[in-house]
Amino acid sequence: MSAPLAFWSTPTGDVLGALGTSATGLSAGEARTRLAARRPHGPRRMPGWLRSLIRQFASPIILILITATIVSMALGDPLDGSIILAIVTLSGLLGFFQEARAGNAVAELLASVQVTADVLRDGAPASVPVAELVPGDVVLLSAGSVVPGDCRLLDGDELQVDESALTGEAFPAEKDPDAEVHLDAPLAQRANSVFFGSHVVSGEAHAVIATVAADTQYGAITHDLREHTSTAFEKGITRFGMLLVWLMVVLSLFIFAVNAIAGRGIIAAMLFAVALAVGITPQLLPAIVSLSLSSGARRLAASKVIVKRLDAIEDLGTITVLATDKTGTLTEGAARLDKAIDPAGAESERTLRLASLNAGLQTGFANPLDAAVLARSPLPVGSVALDEVPYDFKRKRLSVVTAVDGVPTLITKGALASVLQVCTAAPAGVERLFESLSDDGFRVLGIASRPLAAGEVVDRSAEAGMTLEGLLCFLDPPKASAADALRDLESLGISMRLITGDNARVAVAVAKAVGLDTAKVLTGSEIDRLGAAGLAQAARDTYVFAEVEPDHKKRIVQALRTLGESVAFLGDGINDTPALHVADVGISVDTGVDVAKQEAAVVLLDKGLDVVADGVRLGRQTFANTLKYIRMSTSSNFGNMLSMAIASMFLPFLPLLPRQILLLNFLGDLPSTTLAADYVDPERLAQPVKWDLKEIRRFMFVFGPVSTCFDLLTFGVLIWGVHADEMLFQTSWFVVSTLTEVSALFSLRTTRPIWRSRPALALAIAAILVGAIAVAMPYVPFIAEPMGLIPLDGPVLAALAVIALAYIAANEIAKAFFFRRQRRAQRSG
Repeated sequence: MSAPLAFWSTPTGDVLGALGTSATGLSAGEARTRLAARRPHGPRRMPGWLRSLIRQFASPIILILITATIVSMALGDPLDGSIILAIVTLSGLLGFFQEARAGNAVAELLASVQVTADVLRDGAPASVPVAELVPGDVVLLSAGSVVPGDCRLLDGDELQVDESALTGEAFPAEKDPDAEVHLDAPLAQRANSVFFGSHVVSGEAHAVIATVAADTQYGAITHDLREHTSTAFEKGITRFGMLLVWLMVVLSLFIFAVNAIAGRGIIAAMLFAVALAVGITPQLLPAIVSLSLSSGARRLAASKVIVKRLDAIEDLGTITVLATDKTGTLTEGAARLDKAIDPAGAESERTLRLASLNAGLQTGFANPLDAAVLARSPLPVGSVALDEVPYDFKRKRLSVVTAVDGVPTLITKGALASVLQVCTAAPAGVERLFESLSDDGFRVLGIASRPLAAGEVVDRSAEAGMTLEGLLCFLDPPKASAADALRDLESLGISMRLITGDNARVAVAVAKAVGLDTAKVLTGSEIDRLGAAGLAQAARDTYVFAEVEPDHKKRIVQALRTLGESVAFLGDGINDTPALHVADVGISVDTGVDVAKQEAAVVLLDKGLDVVADGVRLGRQTFANTLKYIRMSTSSNFGNMLSMAIASMFLPFLPLLPRQILLLNFLGDLPSTTLAADYVDPERLAQPVKWDLKEIRRFMFVFGPVSTCFDLLTFGVLIWGVHADEMLFQTSWFVVSTLTEVSALFSLRTTRPIWRSRPALALAIAAILVGAIAVAMPYVPFIAEPMGLIPLDGPVLAALAVIALAYIAANEIAKAFFFRRQRRAQRSG
């Protein structure tokens, strides 16, 4: 294998030659050929669908069951073993198809918000998904672009790149395509190159990709960090699984010992115990979770919310604070240039003309204020940019050089305070004018100019000795729906924080218009004087933050999190990226810059608070439906296992055959596959939700024994009332266990009385159908005989129906006490 290309220390022409490309990029055909030829390093990975299929049968419990079944078949019981293997196979395939359906849905959603890069293909610009780029592609970089691979710069204009993910350096790195770099130079000193994992802050450039994906520097840095980081939900599932394993081992060993001592045969006792162990484990949990989350993702997409990773749905349901800029969320997001005035406040054609030249000739990232200027005054025909000093968030201004009345002139536009810093003097009264306009809700920019001397070098230092020409006054009125949207969020237990780079007066005007508390306003300069603890204390009751820079936004989010808040941050600009990264839920919009969309976990197709509120509700609904399955399946299965343990000590035969246990478990899980679309009671959506293992454990230890009590009642009726033999006992218990599990589905899916909460139609149909199938099975010979079932007479069926109805009533009583106590504990906490 050839040594990796040291592109940063190799002449540009040699880099292009080594990569088999040119400054005009690859042809589309060559790019397709290279993409097809690219293969991951190391052993070829197993296809995802095959890994998913194997995973359905790879748990230790299932493997033990399969092994014991094969041994049983070898010792002369092929029918019993074949039936057990068939049920295990059906359960595994059900899980596999549900996961595959979920995976396909998520893949379709992600494709709609994939990050793309601008590249040269066949010498012309084209937008290509980052995953389809190859070494040799020439990319066009500008402010907001993600760097899609490790690249050598071919040219550049005032390029600054945020490499903090690679170097830890908070300030953008200045790049120079002509810089000479030694072979052993550290990454931070390779000024002629840009690297995957970084993004462009300002300026523009062309660069040739040398390496992509795992071959990049970022890929090397993260090689040891590729293991998936578990979310709070996944950690909760894991802890819950360990609890079930402990219960399963204790009860299974006890049941095995009892049956072995009773002389029922080692293999038969092992099959019975292992089948029970399978019964207590919610086999379909991975599939139900995937299906519930993917179903939630599809419903979120219908509400114009795209989740980039499924666990973000759970995160959406937990948020307590939403931090956002005002543009497009609290305001209409369609700024218009209301007036262009001179420093005295009079309308000025010259101010408007200079603004049009600056906005139309700048080549950095597009922004709505420039669009508003050009909508009012289009760029004069024949205007040509002679030079440019791109915008950055430290200077808060941008400059272009063009001919004004035949004279090369530097035109600077930006925040008024920043523009005044490079002017020779501030005209009298301009600051009072600025304050008055800001109080009226105007976003005000300053514009200044200076004729250039012949041969004068234009860079940041050229922005000096300028004359303030006037003010640009933009109006972005508050949304008519913003106040209602804020109240809607408050009803969900979510408080709002306005975080904006605008001046404090504009921020207060907008905040008041939509009903936000403006008693305290914290500015960027005030934040600079606060440590982490001081900022956290100030952020507790501050709802408006103004005049902030990107690092301020990040610190505000971190401060809110230290207060115990779960914070969502909504942003779509380069300056929002640090805050998106540290938020519990990063939210961007599909029209945002690439780096913002890449950093976010959630992407909105419509920027608005009402869309966020819809996303939160659906997130909580999805989480609630997932917990329904966990609660119901574990309490029911735990109760059944307790019953089996008790019955094994007193009955002269097995309470259920292993194949009957597995069939019962399979039938009980079928209706749960429809839970993803079940209705959720409104009160369950009103507050943030989090994984609570203690609450689930209490639920299992309360409602499992309720199930056990009715199992024991069934035992008494069958043994002393009906005088049932082995097959009648097993058939009756199989039928009543299925009926009680179905009835528990209706009762335990809600905290309300059963008659005050309507289940989804699909869930109701599936549950009733499963109950009917269980009752009918003993009467169908080709099913009943191999399953060891016999027909039941009318009085026995009637008794079982009465027991099932009494079980519903008992669950309702237990539920009322359980959730009343829980609500009292929450209020006292």
